[in-house]
Amino acid sequence: MKIAAVRFLEKEERVTLPCWTNLLTENLRNKYILSKKPFTIEEKEGILQGILSVSDGQGLSVPWRNKAEELAKTLAAEGAGIIITPSEGEFPQKILPIAKGRILAALFAFDGAAEALRRQGKNPEEAHFLISGADSEMLPLVLAGMGDYVNHLSFFADNMGELEEIQEELFEEKGLRTEVFSSPKNPLFSEADAIIVCGMEQTGYEHIIKRYAVFIDAVGNRPVLRKLLQRRWDSAAAEGFYFTYAGQQVEGRWAEAWAFTQNMDFQGFWLDQYPPEKAKEVFRALKESDFSVCGFSALGKRVKIGKIKEDLDNLGD
Repeated sequence: MKIAAVRFLEKEERVTLPCWTNLLTENLRNKYILSKKPFTIEEKEGILQGILSVSDGQGLSVPWRNKAEELAKTLAAEGAGIIITPSEGEFPQKILPIAKGRILAALFAFDGAAEALRRQGKNPEEAHFLISGADSEMLPLVLAGMGDYVNHLSFFADNMGELEEIQEELFEEKGLRTEVFSSPKNPLFSEADAIIVCGMEQTGYEHIIKRYAVFIDAVGNRPVLRKLLQRRWDSAAAEGFYFTYAGQQVEGRWAEAWAFTQNMDFQGFWLDQYPPEKAKEVFRALKESDFSVCGFSALGKRVKIGKIKEDLDNLGD
């Protein structure tokens, strides 16, 4: 099984065409590209690389959407098992699995938050972790990756009653007592050192969170993440991770693709639509395969989280 990486044409990149096509109008040239050379595929170092011959992946027209599906089907026929797509733009989602980094981001959300705290100079064992939201698909994945360093955990969610069973399980398995609240005015919200988002609520309460709080978006709630990054420069926010795997540092989508092709436990977990009862087993299998968080990303870019410089507090004094 191979990994396929697809992209759109980069700025100023042009499709190689016969010289006579220079005599055509731009409209006719684009029709020729669509009919004769809508995409190219080549293999480099075992990776199938597909290029869709259009420069903007946002708002693909129906003909180009059809060609994107044709590209995905061709990659599948050539042995691809999973596709890494551009972070922005449209691409068919149902032909092959798409590595977005979201599954690993959820499974490693606690480890990522703990690593961010360490880089800030804080001890995760002394930190207050807060889970905001209770998405039924992602919350079990996030909790599956919770390490023994978590000694203080709270939940912020509307459906408080649905979390009672989870609270009981955490107490029975780890001896961990947890708090659940539904109002952002609860002091527990503003006291959290690390917030892990597990819901699609349209506010991140950026005016409430603690200064220098770690903010991990485990569900891809980008509107909230963008607002936080714009308004709270002092937060340490991320929606994905870089991973150390096989002696290399790889971005989350690539790490997810490698996990899918190399780790049968993870592949089966994905294809079975993430059954909650298998999440802990899969997380352990990935850890045993030496997957570990080594960096952070937000909105398609790598972000740096480092030691808090207290002297910044004194600027302007």
